[in-house]
Amino acid sequence: MSTELKSHAQGVSLTRFAGGKERGTCVQVTMRKSELPATADKFFDSLQLTRAQAAALAADLQDFAQGRETEDL
Repeated sequence: MSTELKSHAQGVSLTRFAGGKERGTCVQVTMRKSELPATADKFFDSLQLTRAQAAALAADLQDFAQGRETEDL
């Protein structure tokens, strides 16, 4: 079973879902494609994350939003 979550980002939808015993609760981030289809899904791009991955990505995005990002050399 999945649940749609509220997103503060325009054009982004969040869906919580059960990722199984090993992954636990996960989130899928989905956006409508803005360019010609390059993948199997012709209309949307999505990313599936565990809670730990979401927390790490949130920290990276917060750094970027505040101008504190670090380049990977």
